[in-house]
Amino acid sequence: MKSRVLLLMFTIAFFCQCQNGLEEAWAINGNIVNERSEQEELDLIKEGASTFEKNSSGFWEATFDHGITMIYVPEGTFTIGNNKLGGGAAPEHEMTLSAYWISKTPITLGQFRAFVKETGYVTQVEKPGDMGSFVYDFSIQGFKPTPGFYWDNAFHQVMEKYPEITINDQHPVNSLSWNDCIAFTDWLAKKTGLSFILPTEAEWEYAARGTDGRIYPWGNDDPDGTRANYADETFDKYFPNTGQSIVHNGVDDGFAITSPVGSFPNGKSPFGALDMAGNLTEWVFDSHYIYTDSLKVNPINPVMTDFKIMKAGFWAGSAGRYNLDLTNLSLDIIFVQMPDKGMIPTPRMIIWGLE
Repeated sequence: MKSRVLLLMFTIAFFCQCQNGLEEAWAINGNIVNERSEQEELDLIKEGASTFEKNSSGFWEATFDHGITMIYVPEGTFTIGNNKLGGGAAPEHEMTLSAYWISKTPITLGQFRAFVKETGYVTQVEKPGDMGSFVYDFSIQGFKPTPGFYWDNAFHQVMEKYPEITINDQHPVNSLSWNDCIAFTDWLAKKTGLSFILPTEAEWEYAARGTDGRIYPWGNDDPDGTRANYADETFDKYFPNTGQSIVHNGVDDGFAITSPVGSFPNGKSPFGALDMAGNLTEWVFDSHYIYTDSLKVNPINPVMTDFKIMKAGFWAGSAGRYNLDLTNLSLDIIFVQMPDKGMIPTPRMIIWGLE
């Protein structure tokens, strides 16, 4: 069985493949160097994990440094895309993927904070001359890029106005560019000896929807406030007149901003991955490509263009497949996984993270 090891989604959509420093050679995103049986791979990963057990969906989970838990996704064939939506989501077509691992939740503020503390890393949005993160401006009742705001303070002005809104290190990290995500995964790879990287679009979508063609990670039922964090009644209470919650009128998930990762267990994917719809939009590894041009086995578009793909929906909107400049950042978009939404809109605010 051909296999790559760990993929992380960075709420930032970031997925990691694992390269073991023990004589095992691993390649990034589909260029497989080694072959080993499923049991050999599980045994290898088990040696380096602090915990190793099956989740409630019946799939293996391994936990590594900083509490990052990876889920083993067996090789399989699934349908990517959605003909009903058309545009960037069509045509539906089958993809076959080798086995890989993907993070159970998006990367958190606390996990990213550990990276920054150890390395002194400065994110794209913090650098001199950058436009800043997209944050809510109460004077215009809308979101706009504002210098001085970044992953660790993007919600401070909201919390100052509304003390009942809080955020902690269990929330997904926000306001990251694609390059920031790659810096994080490179750091994690060096620390663990496992080659972490962002997932490809196909890997992300397979982990989100499984093999039965479902619309959402949890199935085909519409969001009802118990499965994902979107713009809804609570959002409108604090951020009026944005028009962002029109898709979810009458729904209330209880969160005005992002939610701690794993807050919606009812929204888990077939493999047990959480927050793959809502909360934050997530980066994937691929550069933008048209579905009709994609390969059918372990597809990837690694060409280093200025545009990378994001997947999912987020706390201040709904869902989509986005095509954005890789240096762009967002307020709180942890790439949430909404497998059926494939349009390529120009987002009104940028909210990105890793998983």
